[in-house]
Amino acid sequence: MQRFERSFNKCFSKYISKKSIFENFVESSSGKVKGQAKELLDLLQNLGTEIKRGFEEKSNIPDSKLKKMIKEFKNKYKELNELRKPVWRQWFEALIVVLPLVFILRNFVFGLYHVPTGSAEQNILVGDRLWGNKFIYFLEDVERGEFVIFDNPEFHYEKTNPIKKFWQKYIGFGIPMLGLPNGPDNWVKRVVAVPGDTIEGRIEDGKTVIYRNGKKLDEPYVNPYPLIRVIKTTGFLNTNANLGLFDFLRQDKKLVNYTYVPDVALDKQPFYYMTKNEIYRDPVTWQPILSKSHSPTYNEFGQNVDLFGPIKIPEGKYWVMGDSRKNSRDSRFWGFLDESLIHGRASFIIYSIDSEESFWLLELLKHPIDFWTKYFRWNRTLNGLSKKHWVID
Repeated sequence: MQRFERSFNKCFSKYISKKSIFENFVESSSGKVKGQAKELLDLLQNLGTEIKRGFEEKSNIPDSKLKKMIKEFKNKYKELNELRKPVWRQWFEALIVVLPLVFILRNFVFGLYHVPTGSAEQNILVGDRLWGNKFIYFLEDVERGEFVIFDNPEFHYEKTNPIKKFWQKYIGFGIPMLGLPNGPDNWVKRVVAVPGDTIEGRIEDGKTVIYRNGKKLDEPYVNPYPLIRVIKTTGFLNTNANLGLFDFLRQDKKLVNYTYVPDVALDKQPFYYMTKNEIYRDPVTWQPILSKSHSPTYNEFGQNVDLFGPIKIPEGKYWVMGDSRKNSRDSRFWGFLDESLIHGRASFIIYSIDSEESFWLLELLKHPIDFWTKYFRWNRTLNGLSKKHWVID
């Protein structure tokens, strides 16, 4: 019990030394804060007196009750101290604790990701919000078939300013008014080959196929449907003014390619809701523009990127590809993925919204009723990306 008495005396001495400060705080406060402070001060005085008497007179107060009273005294003293601090200081101290914790969790434990492109259709769609497990690769190796989330390998970091480079790598979002640039986009692709594998791309009977270690892969996960070109409008402010941080509000039109199931009405498509006015048409034939699945893809130099290898994957590198091969810029274009760029494994879809907007709230504002019936994909909420989506060896 002597240890508890020493601990209490130490805390009680602090209280006595600050008692006049607390009393002045009560006098200068008003409203709800004044009432809370006075109540805490009276409670501390009564508790302190009773605990002191318990130790000095060796009263009949049981040790267990005395310990509880000491614990309550310490808690109330801490509460009064916090109440006395200015609001700005309370926020500052909270941020000092919270920000490092958020930084650690965000960069080393888990991440929440918005999917901006359809490169992994039909398993992952534009507008999916993914849960990324960042801690898993501290414990396990990257496996074939996993969906990995990584930084855009073609992104160029700020080389002359280490602060800006740190901001790009670990924070990501830009603040133009402070001169802090955006970081790389986050991509999600499937791991097709790991270090030590030999990968090769061929064209057989007019279709693209992949060989790994001399064996032709059965790839049931590759998108079997054609892609249709669509015009999507983002934002809603029709202006050329510089909106700074709010540029995402400016109205813009973008051409995208979505998975399209033939012979199914546009408003009944299983993956994306489309209207007739959004379909981009060939200026000459006025027909929708479709890209056939499994047909070869060409880069900006006219080279067939589906013809490559055989290539042996070196240590620390991976070969990744999108499930929608006609709509994916992947290892066929830029080569090996370095393991240092990998964030983690895409574990499951938290929720999904059929929208090109960076912030789903804009879609809700534009379509307050249809948002819940046509744009929010209820059937994809909390969908796992388990081994059933992975490569079948």
